[in-house]
Amino acid sequence: MDLRLRMVNSSDPVTAQGLVGGVLFWRLMTTVLVLDLFLAMFATGANIVTIIVYRKMGFVDSTNVSLTALAISDLGGAITAINCVLAIFLPTIPNIPFTFEIFVSSASVPHVMFSRISGLITTYISVERYLCVLLPLKIKRIITTRRTFIAMFIIFTISLALNLHLSLKFPIGWKFFPQRNRSLLGVLPIDDFTIETLDYVRQAIFSLILPVFTSVTVLFSTILLSVALQNSKSWRDANKSVVKNKETSGQELSPVDSKEARAVKMVIAITTVFIVSSIPSSIHMIAVIMVPEFEVNGRYSNLYALTGMAFLIVDSLNCCANVVIYYRMSTKFRRALRSLFRLDKPS
Repeated sequence: MDLRLRMVNSSDPVTAQGLVGGVLFWRLMTTVLVLDLFLAMFATGANIVTIIVYRKMGFVDSTNVSLTALAISDLGGAITAINCVLAIFLPTIPNIPFTFEIFVSSASVPHVMFSRISGLITTYISVERYLCVLLPLKIKRIITTRRTFIAMFIIFTISLALNLHLSLKFPIGWKFFPQRNRSLLGVLPIDDFTIETLDYVRQAIFSLILPVFTSVTVLFSTILLSVALQNSKSWRDANKSVVKNKETSGQELSPVDSKEARAVKMVIAITTVFIVSSIPSSIHMIAVIMVPEFEVNGRYSNLYALTGMAFLIVDSLNCCANVVIYYRMSTKFRRALRSLFRLDKPS
């Protein structure tokens, strides 16, 4: 049977009829899937390299710890993004004995989890950097490498703990699909009040509380950092002779020295990318809440799948953007990366 015809007649969300159907849906989805897969694979490799580079640089600086944790989370987001692509593509292959449903607990839900972890870590980095600008000496004594390790561990542990019930929420087994006239592996229905309650709590935290909290906090931190950076620039311009004398004598600059200013600029770049990349998924989430049929098994399930995969492109871009920012704005990272791949010319 022709692949397109099978997709249209299938019960999977990528094949259901709605605002976008048939051949048009297939063409759009194929384009999105290919781009998603390419970006997710690039993000996977980029974050593996980032983790190796920061491991090579060492964790003397607490910022290296949080940026490594961010790379680990982005790596998880990239891998689950690949799983999301497979969830759409594999069920279209002839004689595959399963549907997209089996990927829910290993693709879409974990991808959201890693996105929220990245959001929390980005929030931590932005707030830490602002406090370092506001109270440099005091905060540097409080936020140590060890405490940053503990903070990152807590973020990952709590997030993973809130998703431990997924195997119980989405049990996989054989069930009959009338549209295909055959039994396939899919997610079996459950009727367990405890599991349902746990999942409602997870959805409330990951779909509402964390997105709002991280977005608002990162936005305000970024604005405050930008103001602090501009004030620093104005101060340096107004006190050029003082700055020059202190730079010559090796004294500490005030209010924000040149090294701190570079770190602030890098954090602002990271948080700006995070804020921009969060907008499409937030729109998608609002649409799910506002439009009853805009869901996996609803009337607009094909549009839901298409827009969800399109917004996944933005997530994948966010996962691979940080390595570019580090390379462009961190001299130490750039040197370590070039040393890792032996790109520096021998003297």
